[in-house]
Amino acid sequence: MGGSLQATPPIALIAFDMYGTLARNDASAWEGTIGAIAREQALPVAGEALWREWSGREVSFRKTRTNMADPAASPPFRSYWEAWRDTFVESFAALGIEGDADLAATRCVDALCERPGFPDVSPALDALARLHTLTVLSNADDRYLDATIRHNGWAFERVVSSESARAYKPDPRIFAAFCAQVGVAPEHVLYVGDSPYDDVHGAKLAGMQTVLLRRDQQTPGRTPPPEAAVLLPADHEIDSLAALLPLLQAAA
Repeated sequence: MGGSLQATPPIALIAFDMYGTLARNDASAWEGTIGAIAREQALPVAGEALWREWSGREVSFRKTRTNMADPAASPPFRSYWEAWRDTFVESFAALGIEGDADLAATRCVDALCERPGFPDVSPALDALARLHTLTVLSNADDRYLDATIRHNGWAFERVVSSESARAYKPDPRIFAAFCAQVGVAPEHVLYVGDSPYDDVHGAKLAGMQTVLLRRDQQTPGRTPPPEAAVLLPADHEIDSLAALLPLLQAAA
């Protein structure tokens, strides 16, 4: 879908989102992690109840962390670990229980370190790496982003996280920081992600070319777009990462 890559500036590198695009991040995995936290800390509440309380508050963090009307006026940056710790503090208080919020946030990070890749990812990356420079730009903390890449045996020319850029997609500042680090103008970057708002809309605002990868899953880590927001469309949409190389070859 969308315009032809033949009519766009040449692509100097490909940037990928990580969770939900390359690595799995299913809601069921999060539910399992939160349930494990309840059991490991012997909390007097079922894991399902803690998940409902925590996940609702975590969504609120993602909704409010960036002021897209004036990104410079956004709240002070908090890493995911910091935000998740604070969310556990709030959740424990709301449920009237005592728990170790630091340990719970660390447990979430530990779980993310071992997220498996989708089956189509490694073959596609191997094929793409023969022709293109591959990079990652992800809303993630450095520790679990780097660990996920190592866990799956992947290699990228450059990896930029929200933690290192001190901003979250779709904030234009994270895309600007990425381009500054890789030394490539945004119009020469092809950004591939699974979120219409964080990935496509954000990258398009920054001037990048975009591909929306439609995965058949619900990913908890997506930022909810503002109500009545009109999102910029992707240049192309694909259902599998295996379709990316033929798309690029057709445009060559």
